[in-house]
Amino acid sequence: MSNIGKIIRVNALPPEQERENNVIYQVAETGSATYTDYAIDENGDLKTSAVGLQQEDLKDSSINISDPALLASGIKTQKEYNTDTREKLDNKINKPSKDGNLQDYPKVLGLDHNGNTAKLSAGDLGKNIANSALTSTAGAGLTLGDSWGITTSGLPYSITGLTDVSNDALFNTLLTQNASGRIGKTNGKQPFMNLPSSLNDTEKIAWRKGMRLSSELYSTGQPRIDSVILPFVDNSLTFTQYITLIGLNLFVDNQTPNAKLVMKRVKDINGNVLATPEEYNINNFTVLQNMPNILNFGLKWNEYPQGYYQFFCTHNLLTNLSSPELLVKQGVTFSALNPVWQDLTGSAQVDSNNNIVLPAGGSARTNILINTPQMINGFVVKCSVSTSVTGNGANFAGHTRFTMKGDDGLEYGVTLTGNLDFYPDPIGGFPTRADVLYISYYNGLLTLAAEVNGKTRVFAVTSIPSIPRYFYATRSDGGIGAFTAKPTQLLLL
Repeated sequence: MSNIGKIIRVNALPPEQERENNVIYQVAETGSATYTDYAIDENGDLKTSAVGLQQEDLKDSSINISDPALLASGIKTQKEYNTDTREKLDNKINKPSKDGNLQDYPKVLGLDHNGNTAKLSAGDLGKNIANSALTSTAGAGLTLGDSWGITTSGLPYSITGLTDVSNDALFNTLLTQNASGRIGKTNGKQPFMNLPSSLNDTEKIAWRKGMRLSSELYSTGQPRIDSVILPFVDNSLTFTQYITLIGLNLFVDNQTPNAKLVMKRVKDINGNVLATPEEYNINNFTVLQNMPNILNFGLKWNEYPQGYYQFFCTHNLLTNLSSPELLVKQGVTFSALNPVWQDLTGSAQVDSNNNIVLPAGGSARTNILINTPQMINGFVVKCSVSTSVTGNGANFAGHTRFTMKGDDGLEYGVTLTGNLDFYPDPIGGFPTRADVLYISYYNGLLTLAAEVNGKTRVFAVTSIPSIPRYFYATRSDGGIGAFTAKPTQLLLL
């Protein structure tokens, strides 16, 4: 019995090997009363599709190619189309359905401007100079397009492994930074100019010593002038008056003299700064090798204009930067002192001019003449002293002393027996006769200056470990003649 034209209704098209030939399969659509017809010829081939693309349309033996674009690409049969489609499907990526990690999924998809794709290392995503140990390659670098900064937040920031170029003359530029952290390059001038202001005195001295040449015999320490004693000069006086400079490194090289002392008038008598300081070379000055911090010189100050002067000492080609000022003025005004003598012992007596007179052994002191504020700011006390004490055969003269004295018992002044000596450390120097004695305190130093035979000279300088407040006169027994003294005038500095 022939099956040609036979209609078979089924819920699904049977597989190719189970189909009958010369029949029409009507395949019911799920949930619908409609059917789709599939005609099977005598060879078992599907000859007619119902509606749209069907499963059998994809058989390699089917010939349904009519798209010009496919034909132009060389696809003329269904088999060729199917092969091309499978090749393309093999290169497609499935839609992700779970989370992964870099170990199991080390690649990501990259896309160029033309839509071409490539595999990229997933581990490179998110890398930057702050979170990665990056390695440069040929041609790599960073070119800024705008201002850029790194904030360390106080964390250590290092650049290691640099080549040592200490001996390469081409590397002569330094990196430097301003107060806001901006980095720039410099030839080093400004950083080195600013260096001294960041050093304390101990560090500056260490730096100077470190800069000595291996063959240098003397310290290259820069001279420094801390005090000018006395701090004033009366230039109405026509005789030589001596000034002492006190500081550091005021030493004259006695093997190769290279020292120079220059005096500059920096202000006029009214305190107005001179646009161009007047310079005067001081050619005759004295400094002792065992006292390199004290420099002494004398001038006839009536030959110099009034005003304020500073001093500049040069040795080993180094010069001090500044100095205290010396006032040169006609008629320096003192205020009168009228001491009250007390605690008189032995032969001590007060004459009609309020002098203490010691014709034999005895002592006396004044009331307190110097108070604490005066000690802080500095002062000069002018005193008159004279003595005629000498030995008388075997009756030898004892010591005669006039000093400033404090409650601690320490004394600073002169002895007037035989020579005019500084006390408590006699050094000798002037004849007994002394017209005027100056005892001054300034900048932590006490100075004795004597005016003898029309000359003044700073006689000795010492540090004061205590606070002198009154004046004390004493004479031991022995010899003949009287000792007379009195503080007469006070100048506050």
